[in-house]
Amino acid sequence: MDIILLGDPAAGKATQAAALLKKYKLIDFDMGKELRKIQRGRGNAAIKNKLAKTLNKGKLTPTNIVRGILKDKIYSAPKHKGILFDGTPKMISEAKLVAKWLRAVGRDRVYFLYLSIPDREIIKRMSGRQEYFKGKFSKRPDDNPAAMRRRIKYFRSGIKDVIKFFNQQYPHKQISGIGTKAEVHKKIVNALNEFQAN
Repeated sequence: MDIILLGDPAAGKATQAAALLKKYKLIDFDMGKELRKIQRGRGNAAIKNKLAKTLNKGKLTPTNIVRGILKDKIYSAPKHKGILFDGTPKMISEAKLVAKWLRAVGRDRVYFLYLSIPDREIIKRMSGRQEYFKGKFSKRPDDNPAAMRRRIKYFRSGIKDVIKFFNQQYPHKQISGIGTKAEVHKKIVNALNEFQAN
């Protein structure tokens, strides 16, 4: 099976993705990791140059690069192994291409999960976490409740069309990210078991 796992900021997606990879022996597809891998490797010099101008400066990666990586990952993945789309795609244009390419290579057992937590919990979790920046751990300068609410609103407005699209395409479930890591993992596994039983 292939799993598309998206979620609210600070909902614990990375933790749950790691648990799913281990349990189901899936291929990990995290766009951030893929981009950093290309940046560190000996790949296309022009692409590496573009990434240097975006990844290191907090800017969006050019769409053509993201789409190329998505397509390559889907088409090159061994057919006997499922793919975990870890936090990607987040744009509706890319979501439509992912669905198209999955169909093209015959991947028809695709499940969509969205990890959700209330806004107050997002702010609580984000307030307590630090980011590694310029060689040290520190809080973001805009980590205050008002700024966080603006970021949450911006994220939700951008992701809503992706959620709607995947809900129309695949068996789907919104999973509450409230609870222990084990409790949330159990909810996800139960949802996947239900999908496969139908």
